[in-house]
Amino acid sequence: MLSDPKDPSYLGALVYFHHAAESLSFSRAAQALNVTPSAVSHRITALENALGKRLFERRVREVRLTQDGAELARATAVIWNELKEITGHLTAQEVLRVSVGPYLSSQWLLPRIAAFEAQHPGLRLDLIHVIGQPDTRLAEVSIIWAELDGTVGNNAALLFDTKAVPVAAPGVQIGDNFWEETLPPIHYRDRSTWRHWLSTIGAPAGFAERGEVLEEPHMVLEAAAYRRGIAIGFLPFIGKFFDQRRLVHVGTHSIRSNRGYFLQVNAGAKPKARLFASWVEEQAKDLRIRAAAEA
Repeated sequence: MLSDPKDPSYLGALVYFHHAAESLSFSRAAQALNVTPSAVSHRITALENALGKRLFERRVREVRLTQDGAELARATAVIWNELKEITGHLTAQEVLRVSVGPYLSSQWLLPRIAAFEAQHPGLRLDLIHVIGQPDTRLAEVSIIWAELDGTVGNNAALLFDTKAVPVAAPGVQIGDNFWEETLPPIHYRDRSTWRHWLSTIGAPAGFAERGEVLEEPHMVLEAAAYRRGIAIGFLPFIGKFFDQRRLVHVGTHSIRSNRGYFLQVNAGAKPKARLFASWVEEQAKDLRIRAAAEA
């Protein structure tokens, strides 16, 4: 065994050493660790061999720390107390699991989570990123990206509707009727979003049959920013790309999307799930008010 902090057997031996040094007894250390005294003795001997130092003086009925052992014991005591403090803090927090769909997480929810957790220091959010319908067994609250006229859930409430706009890299030379030009569309998972957009404005449906299909929503926007084609972006959740001047609105057409975000508190959720859901609703309301003022 090498004295390498990355070696799990070395780290395990330090745990054995700490308990033995704290109690000055291999037997009491064995009781605390639920192992035999001989197992404690074996692990500490292996640690001594790895370090090339004697850590204990073995006597008939007791053990004593050597000078090297006492120095190591002071370090392990500090580390052990810090670990207990940190793990105690973590276990004292209540974890609320939230499943969330694409775009919303990185573009809107993540920048706000710290403020919510600061208001509720005993509560920590654990985000589960989901594409499609969430598994309600995995989360207390779900924010679902779904069709507005689809079946979401009996207790799901519309949080945001969205506006679908074609976007491309700044400087790309294309006109209002870009479907007549060569730059292709970029699709997320399937071609349905572009088909709906073209149908709504009365543009040729054949444009949607061109271009590549990507499986990750943010890659669609990144691909457009790198001039691979034209993507459909959803306002207000692509504002960062506009602010950074990585994407611009192509043409003059925009439509109300047939998809939106729904908020659902799942069956069997913790009481604080409703607290988080109310906070999300307030944040969404503020965004809608600002969006209306800027329109």
